[in-house]
Amino acid sequence: MESLAALLRGFRIAAGLTQARLADTAGLSEQAISLLERGVRRRPRAETLQAISSALNLTPDEERQLFHAARGGAGPRPTASSSSASTPRELPQTVADFTGREAPLDKVLGALARAELSSVRLVITGMGGVGKTALAVHAGHLAADRFPDGQLYVALRGYDPGAALTSAEALGQMLRSLGVQPETIPDGVDEMARLYRSRVAGRRMLLLLDDASSVDQLTPLLPTGGSAAIVTSRRFLATLPGSVIVRLPTFTAAESMRLLANVAGEDRVSSEEAAARELAELTGGLPLALRLIGARMTARPSWMLRHFVDQLQDERRRLDELGLDHSGVRATFASSLNELRTSPRETDREAADAFDLLSLARGPEISAQLVARLLGKPLLTTERLLERLVDLHLLDSVAPLRYQLHDLLRAYAGERLSAKERAAERRAAIERGLRYYVAAAWQAHRVTHPWSLRQPTEELDLTDVPVFTDLTEAPAWFDAEYDSILDLYQAASAEPGLARQFGPSLALGLFGYLEIRAHWQRMQTLFDLALASGRAEDDPVTWGWLEHDRAVPDIELGHLELGRVRLLRSLSHFEAAGNSVGLARCCSSLSHVCELLDHVDEAIAWGERGLKVAQHAGEPGALGTSQLALGVLYNRVGRSTEAAEAFQASLELADNDRSLARRHRVVATSHLASGAVEAAIGHFHAALTLYAGIDDPTGLAEVLQYLAKVEFARGHYSEAEEKIREGLQLTELHSDTHRRAWLLANLATIQDVTGKPAAARRTRLQAIEIFEADGATAAADELRREQVAGASKVLGG
Repeated sequence: MESLAALLRGFRIAAGLTQARLADTAGLSEQAISLLERGVRRRPRAETLQAISSALNLTPDEERQLFHAARGGAGPRPTASSSSASTPRELPQTVADFTGREAPLDKVLGALARAELSSVRLVITGMGGVGKTALAVHAGHLAADRFPDGQLYVALRGYDPGAALTSAEALGQMLRSLGVQPETIPDGVDEMARLYRSRVAGRRMLLLLDDASSVDQLTPLLPTGGSAAIVTSRRFLATLPGSVIVRLPTFTAAESMRLLANVAGEDRVSSEEAAARELAELTGGLPLALRLIGARMTARPSWMLRHFVDQLQDERRRLDELGLDHSGVRATFASSLNELRTSPRETDREAADAFDLLSLARGPEISAQLVARLLGKPLLTTERLLERLVDLHLLDSVAPLRYQLHDLLRAYAGERLSAKERAAERRAAIERGLRYYVAAAWQAHRVTHPWSLRQPTEELDLTDVPVFTDLTEAPAWFDAEYDSILDLYQAASAEPGLARQFGPSLALGLFGYLEIRAHWQRMQTLFDLALASGRAEDDPVTWGWLEHDRAVPDIELGHLELGRVRLLRSLSHFEAAGNSVGLARCCSSLSHVCELLDHVDEAIAWGERGLKVAQHAGEPGALGTSQLALGVLYNRVGRSTEAAEAFQASLELADNDRSLARRHRVVATSHLASGAVEAAIGHFHAALTLYAGIDDPTGLAEVLQYLAKVEFARGHYSEAEEKIREGLQLTELHSDTHRRAWLLANLATIQDVTGKPAAARRTRLQAIEIFEADGATAAADELRREQVAGASKVLGG
């Protein structure tokens, strides 16, 4: 008769229900079901069993089995080959606070249930400390009644340096457990394996082979017939014939919180929930790390959880706080890496060296191309090394040539790379990585801003650098890479000369991406770092562009005077260098910010000065930008003839479709502001056609937003909403959060005036959340005021 725990779990799996679904259907808590299936609670009330039976739709016979098991009818089935005195029961004790893992536990127990038909081989794999052994032991106890002839346990110690068991040592241990006298055990592995198979033949036994290092180590140890083997390993062991692979990920945030509560106490965790969530994040959901922190919390009951958070936030001491002895997180990672470092294969040793350099790539994903640059190796060689790290769960593969590194593994790699004797290696890797990112930034810049007058500060190395062919590829690529870029640049700040060598060129190259995504806070951070890396007198042209572009986020975020001061500083740098192109661009930007400040006469003066400088320089891009800026100003003050001439000149000077589309859009907004609606619509449609032709989703969404304003002003609310929703589809598809926020704000206004206040409130809150995340506090505050005041009469943005 099976135990209540095993019986209930088997019925639930057969019904296709999760623990949560069964609990909900039966009107019980998920914890109640978990306690029953874990064998912690063995004598449930009759009404509880009846509720479970009804929820599972059990037959009368199945229901009787369930009630009988609950009354204590479970016990090992006697067989001719076993007795209570000679049957081995070697499984280690299961942890009382075993947490989560419902899906993998179901998979393991479902496979073990098939052992009566044939031998079962299960491989539980995952990174060190993820809880493979805990799951294997827990599942073994739950399924023990299916294996009445006993359970064997062998700690193979596959990753203990110098202590791994050989196949012969493991076979000798198992044979002794099966009653074979030591003096009768043969010497050779093959003979030992034959004797072992003879001893388990006809029996139903469960074998737990813990911490295996290779298929070769395992093969002689596997049972046949109706027995089963559960193997745990940091390797995938995919070549083990007939095996079922169960890969354990780290815990989710919810699972991490549950484990902390189980170890340290529910009340303590719930009373400081925010700090507990930070602990879960800082440990990366690694069960070993969570248990170690939970144990420290238990040993220090008077400490606030915030103190543990503060300790872990310092990455230099994080691993120290997670165990200093052989059972700690650092030792667990070291044992995995030592497998490669001590390998006779050169590829394995190179993979171990590559692991340390991964600490320099801190984004959510790591590209193989970046790692190839960091290592100074060909891409194919690098991919082979990275895949070796994946094999040992020292790295995760998320897509072809894309990887993820667990935060604690990154801390360990960084700790190793920070050794003094590796300073030169670290610096060289940072330099190679920055060269890669600078080249990629300028490749993207030429696509997003083909009219740009900015130039890189040195020759670009384009080896393995992505080639961007349209306006969707480049922003998406930098969305994934930006965190790595910034962290690598910040790492360069500690290396004399590197930040100055690469920082300015990196910032100017990334201007195109940052502007098209409207990442104003990121732009502030990156350009501040670049400006701090050197002196303007050493390169006034570059510093002129840095100051000019640093003014852009100030202006966009409403800090107009700050932006104006920066532009004047930029102007002085261009004047000192005698750079007419930069000077003309700076004058146009000053005319724009003065217009925003409502200093119209000064704006026109700056615009006319910029036009003269551009005419003298003879550069079409600067000339076209100056004509466009003046046209806007002339239109504002009613000098319509001069405005039309300036607009026409600017449009004729555009040398690519994106520049032409942008100028049509600026002309259209100027006409719209002056009341020339039909003229505005014509230019908007011209821009729309051009943007569609070059597949520019940002430009399309922006023009659709303006056309929605036109329809809204005419009272055509359904047409306005249609254009807004079309724009929202584009922003969602291409991750344009800034434009999405403005479109949502506009949609909320339309919903207000069309009698949908609840929908408007929800939509406006979405926009506010995006603005706050992007640092656009002025826009967020304005929407809050609208939330209180109700419907607006115009669309913003």
